[in-house]
Parts: sequence; structure tokens; C-alpha cells
Amino acid sequence: MITNLNKLLFSLLILSTSFTIANDNLDMVAYGSLRIQAEHVNVNKAIDGEDDSYTGLRDAYSRLGVKLSKSFVPLKLSAKLEVPINLPQLQAEDPSFFGGYYKSNHSPRIANIKLSKDNLGSLTYGMQWLAYYNNIAYPVDYFSTFYSGFATHATFRREALTYTTPTFSGLKVTISGVDLTDNAGTSYLDSRQYALSYSANNLLLAFAHQDTYDDRADLSGFSASYIIGPWRFAAKYEQLKSNKNVKTNRDPAIVNFYTSYQMNQITFKALYSRGDGKAANNDEADAYFIGDSYHLGMDYQYQKHIKLFLEYFYEENAYAIYTPDSESFSPLAGYQNKSDGKVIAIGIRYDF
Repeated sequence: MITNLNKLLFSLLILSTSFTIANDNLDMVAYGSLRIQAEHVNVNKAIDGEDDSYTGLRDAYSRLGVKLSKSFVPLKLSAKLEVPINLPQLQAEDPSFFGGYYKSNHSPRIANIKLSKDNLGSLTYGMQWLAYYNNIAYPVDYFSTFYSGFATHATFRREALTYTTPTFSGLKVTISGVDLTDNAGTSYLDSRQYALSYSANNLLLAFAHQDTYDDRADLSGFSASYIIGPWRFAAKYEQLKSNKNVKTNRDPAIVNFYTSYQMNQITFKALYSRGDGKAANNDEADAYFIGDSYHLGMDYQYQKHIKLFLEYFYEENAYAIYTPDSESFSPLAGYQNKSDGKVIAIGIRYDF
């Protein structure tokens, strides 16, 4: 087992970058997304030591990365390294602080290598977006602010070994071994994820399952999205399968409905999310999101690389709305407490 994956992959990228001097067939592309928002937040009751409302700046998942690829006909080898940037704090860190629950909050968002062949599919190893998230949660994760993507039980990124088949008649299969816990008393690739997707014209359907280590809940989900003219519609359903020790909030589900409409340079967006469970009264530790949530937004494509955004976000129970000076996962109203939290955010993003 490779124990220091990030250093290994970073070294690989440095060596590959140096190789470009001698080899014109190695492609290197730098990319990034710098995003910042001004927000006004209020909750019905904040935790001790915090005000019930505040106005401030928050990063919206800025990142910088580099992609390298080299063809060895008929194979293609590629590598990717991407680091998080918290602009208001001027730190290389994940603004959601979820990274700190895995390895370090300053670890790369993405650090992997991939080997692919057109008629055989691809094999990816390293820190990556996971198969379950890509197929189930991503279809409704289309907002620009920090508050995008919270209404799910899915884990976003982990170290994994993932095989993806080529697409046959619209069908594609993904099988992945995932390091969900960073060796916290479990084997390295301690969980399994499986996904099946079907695409035809502007329709995309997907099913995914996570077979989770030990006594943690397994997770299954369905998603669908469809584009017709300027409209995009998407929905997902997720179901946790609780272990026998869970007595309350067993087998909680999440349902999401998303729609957007594009009018020239403006895109209007709306999302409704509902998660089973009661605030501050459930022993299903894997039920991350519970209660009702509403998300409304408008994006304006000002220039090719510059987008302005305005969004409203509401959560019934505290999860996504943080304290203004968070240095860890710290919801303003206390985790899963009744909050009726509201956010108005306006921001700008530069993508390249």
C-alpha cells in the first residue's frame, strides 16, 4: 500500500512538468476558479458567544490546478493536482473544513493519476471526486455560492481506485474502492461504490450504491436530469440503510428537485431539498442533512471568464450556515439544531 500518496503524486507532477521541456507530446493545462461572496446571515438562535446575524465575506470553493496528459498509443496517461484556496483567509484550505475530518484541511482537493484506453475505459488512482457523488449528488449541485451541494448524504472526495467502462449504447458502469476513513481502524480501501448511468440525447439517468465499512449505513441513490431548450430539470433520491444499533431516524431519505432557466447571459436556478429526521434528536450519525432547505439563485455571465451571482439560501436545521469566524465545521445555530437559517449572498467568480 502506498502510504504517502499526496507527496508521491505531487512528485509525479513535478517530474512530468519538467519532462515537457524535452517532450512536446506531453500536454499541460493550468486551470482554476476563484470565487468569493459577500453574505448576510441570520438564524433564530445562535450558539453561545455568537450573534444571531452577521455580514461578511466567505470563499465559495476557489481552487487552482494543473492537468498533465501523455499519449502512449493506444494508451493515455494523465495526472491532476488541484489545491483549495480560501480567499478571505488567504490560506490554501477547504472553506467547508470537511478536509480536516479526513486528512488535513490543507490537503489537495484532487491528486490522482489515470490510465485510459478508448475501448477499455479508464483506471484512476488517488484523491478524486467519487462515483456516488458524480452520479447522484452532482446533477443538483449547480449553484455558485458556498451553500451549493450540502443537501446530500454523499462524501464528495476521497482517495480511491476507480474503474470506469467505456459507454455502450448510452450505458456506463463505474466500480470504485474508496478510502472513506483514512485508515481509522479499517483497511485502506474500506468501502465500495458502484454506479450505473444511462445517457440519451438530453436525458441522463443514474443509480449508485455505497457499500460502507463496518456498522456505518450503506447508501443508495437515483438521479435524473433532462435539458429541453433553455430549461434544465434534475432530481435525486437517496436512501440510507441504517445498521441494527440505530433506534431513531432509521433509514432516512433525501429528495431534491432542481430547475434552471437560461435567458441569454442570465441563468435562474431553484432547488428544494427534504431530508428525513428530527433536529437534534437522531442517532443515525450518517444522516448529515435533515429537514427542509430552499435555494434560489441567479448567475450573470458578465464576460467569458467572469460570472456574477446572487443567491438566497434557507435551511430548517443547522448544517451549512457557519459561524463568521469558523476555523472548523461549526454551524452558527449548532449542528442539526432548529435554526431557520437564512442567507443572502452576492459574489463573483473568475474561471479559467
